[in-house]
Amino acid sequence: MCGIYGCIGNDAGTKVLEGLRKLEYRGYDSSGLSAIFSKRDGPIETERTVGFVSELVSKANGRFKDAQISIGHTRWATHGGVTDKNAHPHRSNDGLISLVHNGIIENATELSEKLIKMGYHFQSETDTEVIVHLLDHEIKKLANKDNYLDAFCSTISYLKGSWAIAAVVTGMEGILASRNGAPLIVGRSTEDISVSSDIQSFYGACSEVAFINDGSNFLIKKDGLISKDGNVPNFQILEGIYDSPDSGNYPHMMIKEIHDQPISLTNAMSGRISSNGINIELGGFKLNSEEIKKLDSINLIGCGTAYHAAQIIASYIMKYSRVNARAFVSSEFPAEHVCSSKTLTIGISQSGETKDTLDALSEAKKHNSHIAGMCNVIGSTIARYTDNGIYLHAGSEYAVASTKVFTNMVATGFLFALSISNIKKYKQKILISEFRKIPNKMAKQLIEDDGSIEKAVEVITNSPNAIFIGRGDINMYLAKEGALKMMEVSYI
Repeated sequence: MCGIYGCIGNDAGTKVLEGLRKLEYRGYDSSGLSAIFSKRDGPIETERTVGFVSELVSKANGRFKDAQISIGHTRWATHGGVTDKNAHPHRSNDGLISLVHNGIIENATELSEKLIKMGYHFQSETDTEVIVHLLDHEIKKLANKDNYLDAFCSTISYLKGSWAIAAVVTGMEGILASRNGAPLIVGRSTEDISVSSDIQSFYGACSEVAFINDGSNFLIKKDGLISKDGNVPNFQILEGIYDSPDSGNYPHMMIKEIHDQPISLTNAMSGRISSNGINIELGGFKLNSEEIKKLDSINLIGCGTAYHAAQIIASYIMKYSRVNARAFVSSEFPAEHVCSSKTLTIGISQSGETKDTLDALSEAKKHNSHIAGMCNVIGSTIARYTDNGIYLHAGSEYAVASTKVFTNMVATGFLFALSISNIKKYKQKILISEFRKIPNKMAKQLIEDDGSIEKAVEVITNSPNAIFIGRGDINMYLAKEGALKMMEVSYI
């Protein structure tokens, strides 16, 4: 996934490079940054490279140290190959505008044809470059050349698709930002103000954050945000903690996160099981357990790993309560057919930023369903949009293949199912007692090595494919998740 980080303040370029490092866990194939210096006119200083942020740092060679304004990007190639020219930021033909973008501009081909006829030259194969030239055209149309926000808003009005955009212009003391269907957040400290596509990058750099709403356009300045309608989000304390992507004594982050599971699972249980070992106290839902029991159905929506967890959770709900439950792939959610005021739709997402899941929740809300979230990232878009639900408390997850978050999704869903169950109290006490033993059993299994994994590796390494088999609902869904892990990690 692509990442954006921008900063206004002393030594902004160095802070952007540090912000980009914190976004590396999202995966990327190229990176770059642009910077404006307080006493320089003319083209914006820009550096781009294929490869890691460390290579960008080497290529920049300290040139961005005294920058006052900077924007940077980590790119995962979609439009165009993995080349320096396709890496962000992209600049206008005269070099006076630089811009980074996450998302897809659906009408890029149509717009590029018009811009070429107007005399603009394209240097890359990306849809992002269209936005740069459009902004250049709109600025040049203005009677008041300094009214950059008006030109930016006009530019955004031509776009179709999804985006998070940050742009800088020579002579402008700020960063232009727009959000539509892709996350974008503003953070600030006593020394500077920043913008990012991921709240993770703000830990250790900012003390407060402001969440930009979909459809919003802003000029971010050192002293705050400016919008055309004067409607700007309030800053609030940055909650949560930052776990750096340090694999410690493990060879890589995925195996570390597998070994994190006993602790993360314990965190998911903490404070949610009553002292008598019978009652579940989740507390995050707007509807209480008795109100949920009276619903016609519960819809669980997710993508990939979250969808497999949703399938297992739906099985738990059906097994332990009288409420009907179904799991849906977020992008295929038939809200008009399954939503009403007598339903609850729960969006499941590690990041809390999954666009298809957010869109499905929006459709559920339009069709009068109650909505809630099950997310790992505090303050994420889904958590804020639903304004109720359950946090997973798995800690930061950096590996591409989700492990400990999947475990916590299933575990938290199990607790939710028991919170609305109609089984006998003594049976529930037994279930919870056994459930509490799982972290210790996990730790024991992770420590003990019987050689079975190495034997499986020998069999699979030279195989063209692998088949995961599971019988019954839960085992079948676990087989699907196992197959997904195999594809994500090994490409078999």
